[in-house]
Amino acid sequence: MTRERVVSNLQQAAYILNFGAVILVAGSMAYSIFAIVEAMQAEMFLNLIQVRPWTPGAMVIISVSGYLCLVFFSCLGQLWDHKRRMVRLLITATEMIFCIGTTIAMNMNYNGLVLLVVADMVRGQKGSRQKVILGLAVVCLYTIVNYNLTGSYFNMIPWESYLICFRGSTQAFLKGLLSVFSSMNLVLFILYMTMLIQGEYRERERFQNLSEQLEEANKKLKEFAAEAEKNAEVRERNRLAREIHDTLGHSLTGIVAGVDACLTMIDISPEATKQQLIKIGNAARQGMTDVRRSVSKLRPDALEKLDLEDAVVKMLQDTEAASGTEIQFQNQVKPLKFHEDEEEAIYRVVQEATTNAIRHGHAKKIWIHISKAEQWLTIMVRDDGVGCDFIHEGFGLKHMEERLHLLDGTLEYDGKEGFLITARIPIRWGEEYQ
Repeated sequence: MTRERVVSNLQQAAYILNFGAVILVAGSMAYSIFAIVEAMQAEMFLNLIQVRPWTPGAMVIISVSGYLCLVFFSCLGQLWDHKRRMVRLLITATEMIFCIGTTIAMNMNYNGLVLLVVADMVRGQKGSRQKVILGLAVVCLYTIVNYNLTGSYFNMIPWESYLICFRGSTQAFLKGLLSVFSSMNLVLFILYMTMLIQGEYRERERFQNLSEQLEEANKKLKEFAAEAEKNAEVRERNRLAREIHDTLGHSLTGIVAGVDACLTMIDISPEATKQQLIKIGNAARQGMTDVRRSVSKLRPDALEKLDLEDAVVKMLQDTEAASGTEIQFQNQVKPLKFHEDEEEAIYRVVQEATTNAIRHGHAKKIWIHISKAEQWLTIMVRDDGVGCDFIHEGFGLKHMEERLHLLDGTLEYDGKEGFLITARIPIRWGEEYQ
């Protein structure tokens, strides 16, 4: 059973118990008056109490109706517990008025109703200032309805005076029954307050745990943000390094090869050397443009202006013209059009593999083949260069692997009989044409 359910059951039990006490006190008082009048002892009773009592009907009706109104506003206060503060205060004040009125109607012979009002007031108070006000209100309310303190000032008649018409055993039974009602009401009030205090303690503990968790989460979030920023910086440095290596490396390789060719043929054919230098200048300018775009996080200039196949063909033609290396390009995938990140990876793999073949393999002829089987695109770059038995992964091969890894692709290479690079990329086929 949940705490809220237990609190609700305790409050309902308190309502029933206090109703029984009201019926006992008001009913016994009304019955006593009827019995005294019937026994012709009214004059003796009036001389004993020195006060004119209420009529039996008014006594019972006011006591019962006042108590029912008190219970009604108590339940209404629970519905408005989290509503406007002024409405809640007005309901509490109304409860206090009906509590005082009902207690006076019973000649202040039962003040257990105060505990009902106090329980409602405690449930709605959160701040320390409000609890101080609550304490003062409870003291004032208890003082007003306490017979020993204020009963004589309001000419109240003690309950024992009404019991003179009963036999001694009956008087003892009625007093004992009222004492049981008062004790049980006090026990229920203590249990009710204990549950409220436990609930408030658990609520504070829960908020404290949530606050600690939130603080820990904020700490981890800050650490994660710092780590993410650091990783982003590393990735950006690697990206720029790859881009600059691909663009500058490719362009400078072609320029170096072209300059070597110019040195060889300058004495033989100055005019051909001049044409070669013009091509080298164009390749250098194109490399500068790619570097600027790489720094600005843009794609290669050729991919910005052309589709992938035309960009690859143009790049290979410029390389062939600048370096004098014969390049054969065969593409079996028509059209060669994919997502931007895939296109850039394909372009850079072809560019880097060609650059490595010229720079490190001193190749005179390069064969490039692109094919597709199911979702895999395969790029094969083979050259007739010097090759190598032991392959040391340099900057270019590592960056090719990094690019392909970002696309869940693979890279294989073989240095026997020239050099062979095989790149495989799982293509998403975001754009596919018939």
